[in-house]
Amino acid sequence: MPKKLINRAEALTFKALKRAVNEDKIHICLLTSQVNRPGSPIYDPWEVLLPVLLPVLLGLMLILLVGPLFGLVFMAALLLVSAHVVKKKLDARLLQRAKDFLLASLENYEKLWQFGGVVLVNHENKNQGCVAPEGDWKEFVVGNFADLMVEKKEPQAENEKAQ
Repeated sequence: MPKKLINRAEALTFKALKRAVNEDKIHICLLTSQVNRPGSPIYDPWEVLLPVLLPVLLGLMLILLVGPLFGLVFMAALLLVSAHVVKKKLDARLLQRAKDFLLASLENYEKLWQFGGVVLVNHENKNQGCVAPEGDWKEFVVGNFADLMVEKKEPQAENEKAQ
């Protein structure tokens, strides 16, 4: 697929988005079930498979070695731990991986945005958000964070030029 040309407005909008995320003005949220599936650029099948597979395999081994009651209780307990504790940690890893991927380049951002499952939320007004792929993230950034698109010059540099 040929590389898409990026115009200056898109580059400035993406730069403003990165600044807003880094300054904690925009929160990136994920619809985990939509993003963490085959075809997604940030999908890791092991993160989906292992939290279920390991408790089941360990439980089956214990059923054979110790007894059915102990193995089933152990399997159920591990599945509960996996569903509550491990899932939170895996979701945090997925969110960090998504942020790293999204903010690495405009091409990556566009790819994951078109895939869907990403939500941008304005930190100051949580009612303002933009959901991928239907929403226009560029319009959201320009409408809420246009001030971040402008390069601010330091007053000291302007004084040096005047002298």
